[in-house]
Amino acid sequence: MVKIGILSDTHIDTATDSFKSAIKTIFSDIDIIIHAGDMTGMGVYEYLCNWDLRAVRGNMDCHELQAILPYKRIEEIDGKKIGIMHGKGPPYFVETFVLNEFHGVDAIIFGHSHAPLHTKKDNIVMFNPGSFRKPYTPPGTAGIMEISNNEIMFRLLEVK
Repeated sequence: MVKIGILSDTHIDTATDSFKSAIKTIFSDIDIIIHAGDMTGMGVYEYLCNWDLRAVRGNMDCHELQAILPYKRIEEIDGKKIGIMHGKGPPYFVETFVLNEFHGVDAIIFGHSHAPLHTKKDNIVMFNPGSFRKPYTPPGTAGIMEISNNEIMFRLLEVK
């Protein structure tokens, strides 16, 4: 079994003590971290590189992150093809937008809307972990993806 921590929309410039503590708590036994964009600053990226990080850039990421992270990517993990992309445009179109960006994948992980979502369309599992940091409407959210026995399972987590 492969266990993957999923983040999006962290929107912080540096890896604060509270961020580090939350990551260590919610992702204590994961193998890989996927970040679906809008880390915002290099400090978060550098901290998350302590794990096997698979990330894409978001529209709010700094110039350095924009330069080193891809717009979208497909990762093959334990025999499953996972599309990863931040998304763009109005929140109510993000799901359709990212679905049209990938073909031949088993799942799509995305962000941008700050709204958690777990659904299936066209035989593709779609997961948005929501926003890790919600200063106005805590708690924030993150996700766990497990791949086992040729199945993909997602769980949404609250981050306090």
